[in-house]
Amino acid sequence: MKYTCTIEHLPGSRPLEAPPRPPRHAVGHRAGYDTGFGMDAAPDNADDSDYGQRPVPASGLPLPVRDRIVLDAAPGEVPWHIALKFLGYLLYREWEPRVEEGVGWHYKPDLVSLDAAGNIRLWLDCGNIAARKTDRVAAKLGEDTPFRILRRTEKDARQLAVTLAGKVRHPQRVRLIAFDAGFVDAIAAGLDSTNRIKALRGADRLDLTFETRQDRLELRSRLHVLELKG
Repeated sequence: MKYTCTIEHLPGSRPLEAPPRPPRHAVGHRAGYDTGFGMDAAPDNADDSDYGQRPVPASGLPLPVRDRIVLDAAPGEVPWHIALKFLGYLLYREWEPRVEEGVGWHYKPDLVSLDAAGNIRLWLDCGNIAARKTDRVAAKLGEDTPFRILRRTEKDARQLAVTLAGKVRHPQRVRLIAFDAGFVDAIAAGLDSTNRIKALRGADRLDLTFETRQDRLELRSRLHVLELKG
């Protein structure tokens, strides 16, 4: 099944993490990447002099107020995993992430952002992930390329953090992002073939209005960000 999501980004929305500026040209090369979550990102109508560097999309073109993503469910893929991929796209839209696109590695990301030269700028995985994959991907990405894992709830994220503790050689490269209990499951239950969403993204919160052919949902969640321990 295909899920078409048309997203309207409301004024005042801020990226969870701003993309590098200028874009990095090779994995592992240091660039202007801000590791803070939402702290230095500016609203779409902000002036650079007031808010510092504005987020720069991978294409270098201004982002539209509305955009669309089509999620194609794989055979046997559970709805909450599709919901997490939608949220990954939404939270990192400034990075212009691509869904389920291989990068020529043994492992494949759920979402990935590439620079103009085709180098990886951001790696996103959703849901369950093995320690072996986490360790190998983090090592191969390099110091300056964010590796983020989305989990349904803060409890899930904390459980994964415990599982990965001491098993990842570069834990500082990995962060876990989770949502309030019930938030992802509500999205998963409400997703239809056609969805219209209004989104307001804050530094530590996400407000969504979902409209489908049959229902309308008002959803809110805090964003829980966890770092791995060595």
